[in-house]
Amino acid sequence: MILFATLMLLAAWWALAAAMPPANLSRRRRRVLRSLAGAALAASLALYVAAIGVEQGPVFWTAALMLAALVVALSRALFRPGARPRARGE
Repeated sequence: MILFATLMLLAAWWALAAAMPPANLSRRRRRVLRSLAGAALAASLALYVAAIGVEQGPVFWTAALMLAALVVALSRALFRPGARPRARGE
């Protein structure tokens, strides 16, 4: 259950990143991505609370939220299309 909740966090952050303004998406599609991401975040919190408990669930969810955001941000920055490594001294 924790693994599924963590995958939901990754998907939520990915959807939020994909819905950012530079993307070539319509307003409606951005709104849909944002609402799906919000639903995934809420569902993952509920899964963490159900799996770990009311006392520690939100704490672990917050840590997983931060780590998932870091993973998505780094992966989108490092593996974006057209990215090339910079030479030293550039």
